[in-house]
Amino acid sequence: MTADADALALVRELNHRVKNNFQIIASLINLTKRVADPATRSEIRFIEEHVTSMAVAYRLVYATGPMVEVAASELLPELVSALRVIAGVAPDQVVVDGLGPQGTIGLDQAIALGLYLSVSLPPFLDRALAGDGRVILSTHTTEDSRWVSINGEWAGGVAFDFLRRKLMAAYVRQLGARLDQDDTNGKLSLCMPLGSAADASAR
Repeated sequence: MTADADALALVRELNHRVKNNFQIIASLINLTKRVADPATRSEIRFIEEHVTSMAVAYRLVYATGPMVEVAASELLPELVSALRVIAGVAPDQVVVDGLGPQGTIGLDQAIALGLYLSVSLPPFLDRALAGDGRVILSTHTTEDSRWVSINGEWAGGVAFDFLRRKLMAAYVRQLGARLDQDDTNGKLSLCMPLGSAADASAR
């Protein structure tokens, strides 16, 4: 084996171990949440959403083989589905409109996108669970950007507490992206620049 092949094998083995650890941690958190009293379940859920989003990113990147990247159009539905299950929302209450962001993204971007969704999507899911309507995720890719938008089938916006806003801003910066919010209906539109994970991380 060449030095590059050795390094790639080591990275892949590391990703495999991290993936397994995240899955174990996510399972333990889920079990803890089930037996917790209602007052603490929301706090446990917040942690579960973060850990699960990272677990999904590692699992999909590892499944791609030797390349440490994943198809963006494959990542988004998996992340949304995992967060939907945690929230207890039925499949028909969440719609992913579009083919998904095109191209591939690296592990760092995949994790940052997962963490962004773990803080931005749950308040929309909670509104859907309360019977206010479906959550719509729309995606498209332009010449230089990937767009992921979230909005609900209801009037008015969605409230984000201080912690969610701070974390959301941090993950948007990590993606080298920008976030637009429509104050009329609360629609969130994340605009991620096309380019390598290294380019995004350097911003």
